Amino acid sequence: MEKKILGKTGFEVSLLGLGGFHMLEISKDDVSKLMDIYIMSGGNYVETAAEYGDGESEKKISYALKDRRNQVILASKCHARDKKNAQHFVERTLKNLNTDHLDILFLHHVTTQEDVEALLKKDSALDYLFQAKKEGIIRAIGVSFHGLGNYALKLIKTVDLDVLMTGFNYLDIFNFPSTYQEVIPFARSKNMGIVGMKAFADGYLYRSTYDALKYALTQDLDVMVVGANSEDMLRKDIHVAENFKPLPKKSIENLYYRAPELGNYVCRQCGKCLPCPEDIEIMKVFEYEGWYDRQMRDYQPHEAPDYALRERLAFWFGNQNEAKMAYSKLNKTFKDCTACGICEERCPYDIPIIRKMKLVDYKLGKGEIF
Repeated sequence: MEKKILGKTGFEVSLLGLGGFHMLEISKDDVSKLMDIYIMSGGNYVETAAEYGDGESEKKISYALKDRRNQVILASKCHARDKKNAQHFVERTLKNLNTDHLDILFLHHVTTQEDVEALLKKDSALDYLFQAKKEGIIRAIGVSFHGLGNYALKLIKTVDLDVLMTGFNYLDIFNFPSTYQEVIPFARSKNMGIVGMKAFADGYLYRSTYDALKYALTQDLDVMVVGANSEDMLRKDIHVAENFKPLPKKSIENLYYRAPELGNYVCRQCGKCLPCPEDIEIMKVFEYEGWYDRQMRDYQPHEAPDYALRERLAFWFGNQNEAKMAYSKLNKTFKDCTACGICEERCPYDIPIIRKMKLVDYKLGKGEIF
């Protein structure tokens, strides 16, 4: 399996990482079997979090890594924002994992302004982590985020961290484009390592796992963490990683056209609908819809399992307030649309833009009920 250097950490990590969330779904002996398969295939990046089952995932990983802790780069995450609780959870993590150090400790899901303010004030979790790094308890410090990257960007512009972790998939790249246009390039300018997650968009891309993983691995990252709860699932992911070649631009464009999860509803942010005769920022309108519900509530009929999955994941990241605020600041919205149809004629994905803008106005503004 291909290996890369994880930014300034200097760690050599396998292209495919093994995540701990789905280990909550299986026994410790099954976790151990998956760990055997992963390590024997050349994998060496294992990651979990204090919040995963309130330490259960960490304990199962400890069991699976017995006598081979030194064969992997071991990472966990801490959700505490103050110094006292951060120390408590990190010490608990070390005990759960039966190790005297963590290779990487991530500040878990930094997704609000309150998170940033709490981490930058006196006696914060960051104060403890920097102290722990000096003492060798932690070798590298990272930050993870879901959804909007604005707040993680504020943090890494203020303090010097080692690793950034976020999602890479062909749905959310259109919902949170600034992550890929601003946050990741800035992190790279600081020589930060990039860890990917959510290749399957929290399970939403279950119909296209092969394409989804190849797409994710093609992005600007050093290691893509995937979860698995069965041998079959893990072996399929390993097979993709072992035979991986970056997707050419044409293949990516074709994926955007044919992906069933995007269809003729999700805006690909290509800009071909512009300029609008009424100067409506159509791409921004749909980006803010992506912040709101990941463009999942399309008000079209769906089979019950698909509908249930959409409802479960639409507000997963909790950026609804930011979406409404951003939308309210737009100079022009659907209320200024004359329904000329020029944008729809230009759209290469046959998106019914006028209908979609009306729906966004209902979601984010005070538009007529849809």
